[in-house]
Amino acid sequence: MDYFEGGERLNLMQVLDNREWREKYQKQLMASFPTAVITSVKLNLPGPIKTSPKLQSVFQNIINDLNPVFKDLQIIKEASFVDQITGPEIFFVTSGCLKLVKQIMITFEESHLLGRLLDLDVMCQNADKQLSREELGFAPRKCLLCGKDAKTCIKEGNHSLAEGYSQINKMLHNFEKSKMIVPQMTQSQVVDAALTGMLYEVSLGPKPGLVDPISNGAHKDMTVFTFIDSSLSLQPYLNEAYRIGNQFKGTDLPRMFSLLRNAGIRAEKDMFAATNGVNTHKGAVFSLGIMVTAVAYATQKGITNLLTIQKVISDMTQDLVKNDLGKNNLRNSQNQQTAGERQFIKYKIPGVRGEAEKGFPIVMNLALPFLCEQQGNLNQRLLNTLMKIAGNIDDTNLIKRAGNATISKDMQHWSMTFFQIGGSYTPEGLKFLNDLDQMFIKRNLSMGGAADNLILTIFLARLVGSL
Repeated sequence: MDYFEGGERLNLMQVLDNREWREKYQKQLMASFPTAVITSVKLNLPGPIKTSPKLQSVFQNIINDLNPVFKDLQIIKEASFVDQITGPEIFFVTSGCLKLVKQIMITFEESHLLGRLLDLDVMCQNADKQLSREELGFAPRKCLLCGKDAKTCIKEGNHSLAEGYSQINKMLHNFEKSKMIVPQMTQSQVVDAALTGMLYEVSLGPKPGLVDPISNGAHKDMTVFTFIDSSLSLQPYLNEAYRIGNQFKGTDLPRMFSLLRNAGIRAEKDMFAATNGVNTHKGAVFSLGIMVTAVAYATQKGITNLLTIQKVISDMTQDLVKNDLGKNNLRNSQNQQTAGERQFIKYKIPGVRGEAEKGFPIVMNLALPFLCEQQGNLNQRLLNTLMKIAGNIDDTNLIKRAGNATISKDMQHWSMTFFQIGGSYTPEGLKFLNDLDQMFIKRNLSMGGAADNLILTIFLARLVGSL
């Protein structure tokens, strides 16, 4: 998700006009409240885009976090300007002395996940000048990218705007994940959510090349009933995955992952026994098992959030790509190598291992927020989410069936076209999916990787109460 998407590019004159307006408004407030302290809050963003619908939403969440900071100060007046093209701003007129309010604001900035993205001006009528961070014993602001003095990096132009936007998007994703709360649930509630992910995914349609209740897609060896049997066969494994995470003590999370992997090997055998040797959920055994274990571990002592769960996953799977796909660890015989291993050798695509090592960012940063924003019935919301995922990943299952990695660019184009004609909400969008399904069947294509990511997205959406 790009938080700058939908934002309008400003010119220099608009920026200067806004600066002049802000200074005039601050002077008006000081004249009207000569004994009060005026605090203005806005986003401090580089480049020509200062606002967007997503940035406005983030700003409101920041203000919600900031309001309790004023609990010991009397708020005399509050003025909000959310829709300005130059970015949302808010002004607080409070009691208290200038130094105290400035210290409170800097402390908030230092402790908040997005504090570095805030411009907090504190002033009052009877002060000769604004107090600096250094005068109050705080260090100068650091660069977002390298940690050096921010003013030095700006002056020397050490970083590109693209680098800045990338880092800011990462910070905003982490902030949003910190706000998505996962309550402490029972084992059966977590396992039921995981099973729901698998059953909802196979019930969804139409899906290009994938099995649904109407079509087998490009899979001649399985039906929707095969997937149901497979899902039910994995219930004991999901319960074991929960127990592993819930009972694990300490911080050696790669060891916890090793316990899960051993359980996963047994679960694959159960799956193949239930499906007569058909691979329906091998990817889900790996990725969904990790998710369930991470949730159980993170909620041992109470509620948690998605940011914490993502860190648990990354800690569990640290160095997984190197350990599994490093030159000395790959199996020599091509017949023994998995499809993921062969694709890593040929295309250097780390696949699901790379996604797990990063904490499944496609699910956490893109698919889940996207699903939460979708309207319409459940089938429409999930179809849109599936196609959003498909257009943003290197689907190793799709690449394997196509025989080349260029299919990923085709999938990006198909996904873009789908949304341009209205997605699942329009007859044109549904016809496009049906036509794409027929083409996938003819070419023996299937986007199993996107389906696995959708399962994870549904699982998390159930946990956070968005589905």
